[in-house]
Amino acid sequence: MSTKAGLLHESQRLGTQINRVLRPASWSEAIELSDSFPEAVPVAGATDLLLDLARQPTDAEASGITLLDLWGLAECSQINVGNSDVVVGCGVTHNQIIQEVGLDPALDLLRLACLEIGSPQLRNRATVVGNIVTASPANDTISALVALNAVVIIDSLTGEREVPIRKFFKGFRNTALRRSELVRAIRIPKWGLNTIGTWLKIGNRSAQAISVVHAGLVLELNEATSAVTTADVAIGSVSETIGVSAALSEYLIGKPLNAETAAAAAHIAAREIQPIDDIRGTAAYRRSVTETAVRRALLSLFDTSASELRTTPLLGWMVGRSEPPRLDLSSQTEVSCKVNESRVSASIGAAQTLLEWLRTNVGTGTKEGCAEGECGACTVTLNGAAVTSCLVPTAQADGASIVTVEGLSSEEELHPVQQRFLDEFAVQCGFCTPGFLVAAKALNDEIKSPSEDEIRAGLAGNLCRCTGYYSIVEALTRSLPSDGSY
Repeated sequence: MSTKAGLLHESQRLGTQINRVLRPASWSEAIELSDSFPEAVPVAGATDLLLDLARQPTDAEASGITLLDLWGLAECSQINVGNSDVVVGCGVTHNQIIQEVGLDPALDLLRLACLEIGSPQLRNRATVVGNIVTASPANDTISALVALNAVVIIDSLTGEREVPIRKFFKGFRNTALRRSELVRAIRIPKWGLNTIGTWLKIGNRSAQAISVVHAGLVLELNEATSAVTTADVAIGSVSETIGVSAALSEYLIGKPLNAETAAAAAHIAAREIQPIDDIRGTAAYRRSVTETAVRRALLSLFDTSASELRTTPLLGWMVGRSEPPRLDLSSQTEVSCKVNESRVSASIGAAQTLLEWLRTNVGTGTKEGCAEGECGACTVTLNGAAVTSCLVPTAQADGASIVTVEGLSSEEELHPVQQRFLDEFAVQCGFCTPGFLVAAKALNDEIKSPSEDEIRAGLAGNLCRCTGYYSIVEALTRSLPSDGSY
């Protein structure tokens, strides 16, 4: 087989390499480093970045890129509730938003969008700010934040500035960020007593679906008449950017919420959008489904007391993040971490991802399935949180505690989850099994007797090509002992 780049399939071509990783110890240091290394690419959860790098062809003349690693900075990982707003730091993950129920109804609307992003493993890593900086119109949280009239807080060495999120997006994957600027947080106005809202999504499957259409709706009602006084409806994944539907907002103002209003408003929304054709849906389908979805969403706002906040397994997001032992890493740097309670030290080398590093230096049975965070075969726990190791930069594992499938059992016996998989014949070809077992163990640690719905939600990030889901669900449906005995 020829190794000429032009003759290789894109999956065989070497992507852009990570040459250096800068790990600031504080936000102020991050700002200084961003100014000193303006070409450095900021990264937190890295779930989008590593995919982008893998898909970018290698420049023969380049030595690789430099990352500015913001993951785990304490100043960035907080949700602060003030008198008039809620501030979400740039390191706040989607699972963190999901877990923080009841902070403010505005955050509950954002929570609806976070629930639909990826899988529990991805949501343990992916951040809300990362979702907006990536600036894809298919990114679910953007329509929620646009409808919420959020503000993006941006820092640089020259000072702070705030940009309304509706002016932050300049085009497809194009934002208002300037050279050496970093997004520190997102500010969301708190809701008044007469504010209601919801968020919707249409996808082609029930989990890990890229949206065909998503939308955030926020309405303010007149206290006396219940007529709409303000309407913000943002619709995404139908065109290059996400914006508020002006015609729909104008129509709703002054009108009561009822079936007639909902139907007419939805028709206006579908007529106003300029939908695209792509692999997920045609323009005609997007227009049709937008009308149906917006009408149903408006109807759902009739009885806000009947709505219930969904819950979902988090698979361990709340466990603390490790402090970086070294602040400047290269491919020659030796990473040291605890893997299954044993200390392992080895250079990063060419292993850009934690999965590659583990398979090279630990000899683990953790598998590479898709290398895109879709299949879950590479699931491990990192500082207690289940993650897809194919989307974790190796440098971010420095100083961490990792558990792979080999770490689930003791010398004397299998973990109860493993034993149940054997008892119920929940293994077919076995390729997906290591990831399923690690995710199932994290689920069992969180919920001792999960329901079938909780099992399906908790394992939504794990795919089985043998269609072995029934036996896997059956293996976990029965109560497992909480003391590790069987």
